[in-house]
Amino acid sequence: MAVLPSTHPPAAQRVVRPEQPAGSPFVLLPRAEGPQLHDRITALCAAAGFTPRATQHTVEWQTVCALAETGLGVSPAPASIRRVRLKGVAFRGIEPAAARTRVAVAWHRDDRNPLVAQLSAAVDQDPSDGPHPGGG
Repeated sequence: MAVLPSTHPPAAQRVVRPEQPAGSPFVLLPRAEGPQLHDRITALCAAAGFTPRATQHTVEWQTVCALAETGLGVSPAPASIRRVRLKGVAFRGIEPAAARTRVAVAWHRDDRNPLVAQLSAAVDQDPSDGPHPGGG
């Protein structure tokens, strides 16, 4: 998904092309916190013909959304981010949907916390079972 301020021109579209936010400031994960994801994002931008100009860095997806809401940047994000509801933020699919990431989850096998059981059940679902317009 593309996370955009609702006033950003591509926010009026259903999906955006990877090169559309090229001149915008970006909110990115610091490379030290997630080198593989950071490098994947910058590689996707390079394939679209630009280098993202990161003006903000954060490790929290909610903060990415809050910064987009205030107009301080745009960001690619996992499709699950669209569950965050902020009035000034638009979540748009990116086409072509070349960007896919994997998420790993770990917990102690003897943990009987019901939240762990719920998380385990949720991540055991095939992500292709749910709707994900425009990729994610």
